Amino acid sequence: MKIIKSLLLLSIGTGFGVGMVLSCTNDSPRRSDAATCDCPASESPIPGRVVSIDSNLVTVGPNAQGAAAGGCDPGMQFLSGSCTAEKFFLTFDDVTLQQAGFDKASNSWVCIFKNNKTVPVQVKASVLCLKPAT
Repeated sequence: MKIIKSLLLLSIGTGFGVGMVLSCTNDSPRRSDAATCDCPASESPIPGRVVSIDSNLVTVGPNAQGAAAGGCDPGMQFLSGSCTAEKFFLTFDDVTLQQAGFDKASNSWVCIFKNNKTVPVQVKASVLCLKPAT
């Protein structure tokens, strides 16, 4: 009885394996040919569609607070945001980022800064957006 059961399982497995191999050969009908992929692309490549948009520069007075906000153009998808002083790498601005985040009401990335210096500084918000597929 064990031998018959083993032979039956072996023959079913072999039949299934042969069927799978035959369905994936180049001689099979076009609708079931796994060797050829001629489907249209689902959307255009991502690298050319990711754009960076900077907000207008905002001047924050001495020992004051200020906010900058940047958003994506209509139809674009927001990916990420950042906040920075305009000449961050050229000067040693004493600017504190107090809060940053996405504001659903305005659909923008908002940055709230505190200027700890005695001179005005310029700050900005930047966003990464994904343009729609064309």
